[in-house]
Amino acid sequence: MGRHALGLGALAVLLAACGSTAGGQADGPATAQPGPTLTRSTTPTPAASPVPSSTESSAEAGIDGCVTEKTGELFEYKRGGTTTKGVIMGKGPVGVVVSYERQGTVCTWLPLADRLVAAGHRVLLFDRNNTAAPEEDTVAMAGRLRKAGAEKVFLVGGSMGGRVSLLAAGELKPPPAGVISISGTIQPGEVDELRAPFLQVTGDADPDAPLDMLQVVYNEAVKSADRQLLVLSGGDHASRLFTGDQGPKALQAVVAFIEKHKG
Repeated sequence: MGRHALGLGALAVLLAACGSTAGGQADGPATAQPGPTLTRSTTPTPAASPVPSSTESSAEAGIDGCVTEKTGELFEYKRGGTTTKGVIMGKGPVGVVVSYERQGTVCTWLPLADRLVAAGHRVLLFDRNNTAAPEEDTVAMAGRLRKAGAEKVFLVGGSMGGRVSLLAAGELKPPPAGVISISGTIQPGEVDELRAPFLQVTGDADPDAPLDMLQVVYNEAVKSADRQLLVLSGGDHASRLFTGDQGPKALQAVVAFIEKHKG
């Protein structure tokens, strides 16, 4: 799928991935096809524990102070001279690879990971490898999940991680069972060839993922087997959607989408 640059002023904002504040109260999530339906609704992200000392072993040190060997199966992945740590949580035939936002961490995605594990799925979280073509890391993580026993793999990402997940979907063989973009900074023209089911989740007041841009992306994803755009009230961005007042709705939307398309 192509990578076209936007000539819009909003693109600069799209490519910056930072959190925002929450909005008002909600009645219930709305899935819009073909256009978004707004639902009115508006738990801060828990702070990470102190990072363990560098003298600890890799397994003991874990990831970002919030993931240890008790969380799941820890691993290391090396590419381009950089070592990336990751963890596979849970069991089951369905696997989910999470790619986080620019200012996110593995820790900020644990609420979603825990929910998916509780639903009987495997989840792979990994520290971002800050090299070129980050989608290659996501493709490699999907392969790791498949080797671990996952028969179907979904790609989930927040903000820039949503775009990374989409780009990885075009390289993954076999293709993913679905792509889920949370406040994703996907550019128009990048979804032209996407055939996998596609869920976008965003807040209607999120300045870093403007709703009009997500609507353009939704309208262009005509080859997707099942395109959905869920608009929640408020300005929470990426992983913050899971810990704010809209958290239950955002979490349920992701779980329901995976259940629908896991086969």
